[in-house]
Amino acid sequence: MVRKLGLLTLGQTPREDVTPTLQFILGKSVQIIEKGGLDGLSESRLMEMLAQEGEPQLETRLRSGAAIALSKGAVLPRLIKAGQDLSRECDAVLLLCSGEFPALAEACPTLIQPIHILRGAIFAAARNRLMGLIGPESDLEEAPSQWAPYAPNVICAAASPYDSIEVAVAAGKSLAGRGAEVIFLDDMGFNENHRTAIFRAVKRPVLCATTLTARVLCELL
Repeated sequence: MVRKLGLLTLGQTPREDVTPTLQFILGKSVQIIEKGGLDGLSESRLMEMLAQEGEPQLETRLRSGAAIALSKGAVLPRLIKAGQDLSRECDAVLLLCSGEFPALAEACPTLIQPIHILRGAIFAAARNRLMGLIGPESDLEEAPSQWAPYAPNVICAAASPYDSIEVAVAAGKSLAGRGAEVIFLDDMGFNENHRTAIFRAVKRPVLCATTLTARVLCELL
């Protein structure tokens, strides 16, 4: 029996950077159907979705591969609509973001938010270790306090999944040099290639938000 997983991304689909990793882990028994909050928008409408100075940002990817910083308030109604469409078509819907979206979860009862999976995994792996967190620069100021209940000792280094993979590897090496015992890739844009490259460079456990979530989904689906 083939199960259908809806993949809800903040930006545009297809997510050729991440979907292959998810599909490889989930296997042929799961069909992935993608929808994005920015799908179908003209260039001028895309500009209306950009985060303004001082506003919380959501970094995501356009179909071209370019990164874009979105306004959460602007994109949320479109995410809810796309999520509801996927809910009607799929057995479950995965949000391709490691943030938390209560209004989206309320509107889409079958939504799986990776943050709820990741908190348990990080607590198990890093509650007694120094954790090095890699994520977009805009997220790093608040990251230590956000993860403090699960990983009390966190150091950070900036790298976007939409930069070259060498940037993420350099961030991993920097964190290892500062004593990090486990590395966490805190963005659903990171994939197995990032995880493997950093592990080879630092020879320490590397946890990736995307691959961790996918492996739990294997049990759920």
